Amino acid sequence: MVSGPNLKQQIDQKVQEIKQAVSGLSEEEASKKRGEDEWSVKEVLSHLSGDGSSDAVSLLDRVVKEDTPQMDIHPGQSYYEGRESIPLTELTSRVESTYSEMGTFLSGLSEDQLNRKAQVPLLKETPIGEYPTLGQLAGALINFHLNDHVNQLRNISQ
Repeated sequence: MVSGPNLKQQIDQKVQEIKQAVSGLSEEEASKKRGEDEWSVKEVLSHLSGDGSSDAVSLLDRVVKEDTPQMDIHPGQSYYEGRESIPLTELTSRVESTYSEMGTFLSGLSEDQLNRKAQVPLLKETPIGEYPTLGQLAGALINFHLNDHVNQLRNISQ
């Protein structure tokens, strides 16, 4: 059974893993790409901190407030353009703040709220399906999206 406090704990753990993966890197190392089609550490952090116009909590809150809202998720956007000069510490802080806010939001949700559904066309062909509950959506965000980027950051940082 998924609970809000448990989701918050999982998010907090992933944020700590992100911070560990990038600790000790110089600005030069964090800006360097390993390959033409790969992201730098700073690009990954920019992606995780979002686009700046809509935050993740607002999207998740729609599931609580609306009946089966459609969530259009567009993977692969780094949001790095225009952020190249932002220091690594600031990007890391933005990620921490974004996910801390999300964890706090999720920790306050009831079982009924976590069981509300959204329509996420991107997930149609996954085991979760096109109509995940808010708890499933948050779990996927933590266990797939965040986890993949933690591993990506660890690989880039080596």
